[in-house]
Amino acid sequence: MNRSLPILAGIILSAALVGCSNSDKPDAMQQLTNKVDMLSDQVSALQSQQDQMAGAVNDAKASSDAAYQEAMRANQRIDNMASSYTK
Repeated sequence: MNRSLPILAGIILSAALVGCSNSDKPDAMQQLTNKVDMLSDQVSALQSQQDQMAGAVNDAKASSDAAYQEAMRANQRIDNMASSYTK
């Protein structure tokens, strides 16, 4: 009986300490999960913005190419008119 009482008290105290030490971990884990979810949402938003910007750049490039082709055609017509003009 003398030996079992300190052992039993040690087990009870150990269980109490383990219970107290684990109480903060779920809160910390939930906070980390929330932060990961928030970062995932931000990454998704940035990816969406990047896709929109890439589309806008492609549209601007297409417009630029069309304007360049039109300018080249206009220059060709001007060159043809100047070469056929005689005095």
